[in-house]
Amino acid sequence: MLKQTLFPIWSLLIGIAVLTMASALQSSLIGIRASIEEFNTTATGLIMSAYYLGFILGSVLVPNWVKNVGHIRVFAAVASLASITILMQSAVVNPWFWMLMRMGTGLCYAGLFIVTESWLNDIATNKTRGRLFSIYIIEIWASQTISQFLLNLSSPSGYGLFILTSVLISLAVVPLLLVRTPSPTINIPEKLNILGLIKTAPLGVTGVTIAGATSGALLGLGALYAKSIGMNIAEISFFIGASYVGGMFLQWPIGKLSDRQDRRVTILWVGVVGSLAAFIVPLGGSVNNQILMMTGMFAVGAFTFPMYSLASSHMNDQLRPEQILSASSGMILLNGIGGMLGPLIAAALMDTLRIDALFWFVAGLNLTVALFALYRINQQPAMVIEEQGDQIPVALTVSSVATAEMLVEADSSTPVEEKSHEVEIKL
Repeated sequence: MLKQTLFPIWSLLIGIAVLTMASALQSSLIGIRASIEEFNTTATGLIMSAYYLGFILGSVLVPNWVKNVGHIRVFAAVASLASITILMQSAVVNPWFWMLMRMGTGLCYAGLFIVTESWLNDIATNKTRGRLFSIYIIEIWASQTISQFLLNLSSPSGYGLFILTSVLISLAVVPLLLVRTPSPTINIPEKLNILGLIKTAPLGVTGVTIAGATSGALLGLGALYAKSIGMNIAEISFFIGASYVGGMFLQWPIGKLSDRQDRRVTILWVGVVGSLAAFIVPLGGSVNNQILMMTGMFAVGAFTFPMYSLASSHMNDQLRPEQILSASSGMILLNGIGGMLGPLIAAALMDTLRIDALFWFVAGLNLTVALFALYRINQQPAMVIEEQGDQIPVALTVSSVATAEMLVEADSSTPVEEKSHEVEIKL
């Protein structure tokens, strides 16, 4: 009986881990291959931004598909399409075609994560939700880190890594098809009022949007930057992987600190330190010191990636329990918009100024959040610490943005028995 209870949970966790690994591998692979094919930086930025546009579209369209034909059919369909889009990029090397395929990938991944994560949330109970959420976050970060070292298995100039990514996506279908549990239902009510969210928590909205822009720029163009300054594939693996490791190690302690003081103060100093850390990487490049560059990427990840968790937690502090799930959908949209614009702006700056402008851009965004936090601290009295909720650590994948809040907060006001097969996605 115990095995029957645990099996569907572990099957879904394995499926999500494999999907995340494929997504992170694909992002770095596309950046490196774009450099090999001598796409200009602006074209690469457009390709990377197209993923977030596709993800936003998928977040709107896929819940309707699930409602009409069910979780399993949608998952199988979008997994097949996602495998096709990555394989087509290896067959047709053209920036405009890649942009279209990348948008298709984003749409498919929206479907994959909506199905698996809503199913995971449906399986969880009040007694298991916290532990399950912790395992979920750890495996997401670990998968993203491991994916960077898969780059060394084959040359990015060939077909091997594209095929590997496709295989990983297809492999993720297997554990979900083995799950023996009723499918949850997704209800789609009215759209969220984003303006109301901005009025309620302007700093949270700013932080969430800018977090999307910084992570989109770093993870979308970081491999291109490394390739452009002469790093080989093994060095690029460590370079990008260092940022994931930094974010993984400091996400939790920074979050716990934010629970013990005015969260805006934590956002302020994390933004300042993240801004300063962004200058370490180009400094290491100027003196040709790779250890300094790796250290810089670790620090950038450590003080940039936690910003989403801090901003979303600050936003949740301002909301009533019944508002949290709908606010999560708004955060998906805002983070996706930031993720779409970040690579575009960073790529334009890298083309116009110099390659180091990627990190100048990240530094400027982090400083912007810090200055706005300082403004809000001076304008609005601090919340009583006891009234703040617990900080919510969130994985980097845009797909996981709302699920983190679902896993922790969904049962805050509604008994499990009343919602055992119902997950709301408000867009």
